[in-house]
Amino acid sequence: MDETASDGPFNVNPSNSSSILEDAQKYEPEILYYNMTGEKYLTIFNHNKYKKTMYYGFKRPSPRNGTMEDVAKLKKVFENLNYKVKVHHDLEHAEILEQVMTLSKEDHKATSCLCFAFLTHGDKGGDLFAADRPYQLREVTVMLEHGHSSLVGKPKLFFVQACRGDQVDSGRRVELDGAEASLIIPTHADFLVLYSSVEDYVSFRDRDGSFMIQELCDVINEYHKDWDILHIITLVHRRVAHYRSTFAPSNPSIHDKKQMPETRYSLTKLFKF
Repeated sequence: MDETASDGPFNVNPSNSSSILEDAQKYEPEILYYNMTGEKYLTIFNHNKYKKTMYYGFKRPSPRNGTMEDVAKLKKVFENLNYKVKVHHDLEHAEILEQVMTLSKEDHKATSCLCFAFLTHGDKGGDLFAADRPYQLREVTVMLEHGHSSLVGKPKLFFVQACRGDQVDSGRRVELDGAEASLIIPTHADFLVLYSSVEDYVSFRDRDGSFMIQELCDVINEYHKDWDILHIITLVHRRVAHYRSTFAPSNPSIHDKKQMPETRYSLTKLFKF
C-alpha cells in the first residue's frame, strides 16, 4: 500500500521542534528519562489450567507446569522495586479484558508506569490463550491506547511468555574469536512488548519456570540500578539465546533446542525500573 500523501508540506512547528532539540541536547534526566517517582504497577495474567471449549476443539490445552515459579519470581523482584503487583490466575477472555478495561479507565495522574506479564500458551499470528479461548494482545493494548488521558506519555510494558508457533529452533554453531509542552503524542507511543520467542517458534518452560521470565527477573535484579530497560532486555536476549537450551534426551524432537526472545517498542524516553 502506498504511503499516505499530504496536500501540502508536512506541518512542523518550528518553535516546538527547536525547543525540544535544545532540551534534548542538555541531557537532563527529566528530559531523557520517564519520571518513575509515582506509583508503579505489575499485573500478571497467569495461566496453568484451561477449559475444554469449542475454541480449543473441545480438547483441554495442557497445563503449564512450572508457571508458578515464574509468578513467584516476578512478584518477588517487582515488589522489591516497590511495584504494586496483582496476580490473576486462569481468567477467561472476557475477564481479562474487563480487568484491563477497568485499569485503562482509572485516573493515572499519580502513576509512573503500567507493566503486564502474560504467562500462557500461544500460537501463530500472536494468539494468546485465555482459560476459555484464544485472543490477541492487540485487544489489550488498544484499550490502553485509548484509555484515560492521564495514561498519555506513561510507559506501558508487556512481558509475554507464550509460544508464537510450533517450529523448534535447533540453533546454528558459530566460531568465536576469543520539559515537554503542548506536544501531540502518537497513540501508539510509549509501549514495549518483550516476547519470549520470535514469530512461528515455540517457547520453553520446565518445572523451574520459563527461560525468558527467569532470565528477565535475574537481569532486572542485577542491573536495575544502573541500566535502562533496553540494555536490560538486550542482556535477556543474550542470556536466553546463548546460555539456555532444552534438556530432554528422552524426546529428541525438543532436546538441545534454542529460543530467541524478541522485543518491539515505541518508548520515547529511557526507562529505568
